[in-house]
Amino acid sequence: MAFVEVDEGPSDVWTPEQEAAANAVSLAVKSYIKTAEDLVAANGKYSHLRDKIPEYMANPGNLLMAICTNGVVIRYEKKTDAARKWAVAVIPQGIAEVAALLSQNLVHIESLDTPHPTNENFGVEFKLSVHSPSQGTSHDIAAARIWFQTKLVPPQQVVTTGAKPYCLLSVRNQFDLELHGELCAESDITTPGQPFIARSTIRLIAGWECIEVFPGFTLDAWNVDFAPLWAEHDVLGAALIAQTKDTQLSALDPRASARRQYAALLADFKVLLDSNPEREQLLQTFLENHPILLCPTHVRMWPKLPLGATITDFVFRDATQEYLLVELERSTLQLFRQDGHATADLTHAHGQIVDWKRYLEDNLQTVQRELGLAGITPNPHGLLVIGRSQSLLPKDRRKLQTMMNESPKLRIMTYDDVYENAKAVFENLLGPIWDTGGDTQIYYPHAT
Repeated sequence: MAFVEVDEGPSDVWTPEQEAAANAVSLAVKSYIKTAEDLVAANGKYSHLRDKIPEYMANPGNLLMAICTNGVVIRYEKKTDAARKWAVAVIPQGIAEVAALLSQNLVHIESLDTPHPTNENFGVEFKLSVHSPSQGTSHDIAAARIWFQTKLVPPQQVVTTGAKPYCLLSVRNQFDLELHGELCAESDITTPGQPFIARSTIRLIAGWECIEVFPGFTLDAWNVDFAPLWAEHDVLGAALIAQTKDTQLSALDPRASARRQYAALLADFKVLLDSNPEREQLLQTFLENHPILLCPTHVRMWPKLPLGATITDFVFRDATQEYLLVELERSTLQLFRQDGHATADLTHAHGQIVDWKRYLEDNLQTVQRELGLAGITPNPHGLLVIGRSQSLLPKDRRKLQTMMNESPKLRIMTYDDVYENAKAVFENLLGPIWDTGGDTQIYYPHAT
């Protein structure tokens, strides 16, 4: 919806009754919105509920209030960079016609004459498709036209003084789509898979955020003095509905929150790796803040701990008192040359871990006492992280395995290996982690 200036001569003059109605609705709605914004602002009374409140209340854009022949219809817009504009109009039509108009043919109010929309293009078409990236195929499995429909029914109880005017319909331009299914291996679809629920928020192709319809009109009902109370009730009500939905699904899958947390961590790690950071310190800092990626079983971590003349990137101790010495190299380095031999970077990094172990052999008691590494042995586990997996050929992988076989307590991993290893650990504990994109959330109702 766009507000434009027009100059087409004098328009119809409002009657005193229409003028009074327009003023009452305009003042009440403006006070309502201003209060809702203030309540969930950074320093507001309910700032902690900000993410549970509909955007049209917390940060509204343009707004149109239509005074109809038998009620009021309000259209809330999404906030844009442009200055907010609010308008009130008197339209000589009923709320059914105006609701359809302002909703872009997405809201239908039933009547005896029109139980269903007469326009065959009413609503929007919704399709559900299945895509197979590996096979490059796509096909539709369901299609329907969607709109919002209600009956014009009177309130079930007498509206008390100070209560918000009776709202027949308050519909937001989005809905939650839930898909229920099972994760099955393609090679064995007969074995029962892992049940799941995929929940995603769908936004319709329309310019509005919310449409509200208030049938009937009395001037006293739109009393601006009560608008702040309406706003507070609606803020709390919206938060309660959102929290109830989250609680219902979280009760089915208590691990969902932790899975989303670790999925976000993996996504951030992948973004950092794909940025090809030239400075090793960027990776060091990220992994220091999230050491679970390197050593999921650690109970203590020492970053940048000196062992002789050189400094380790990390030293970890796990719950069994085993130690792990970690050497990080840049993710942009190559592990093997074109002739198949290890690069100088890989050879030097490997030698670094060997030097640490030699130092431990010569200074074990000093290290245990002065560095606080109680119980460390002369031959702890070692981990070397260098380069990316896409630089490795199958023969390079075999050579890495040979190097590790020669040093049984040494692991050589690319940063992609670190990512995949951490993901496997998280999935073993919490269930499969999907890179769903957007705001889609996955729940496993029978996760054990």
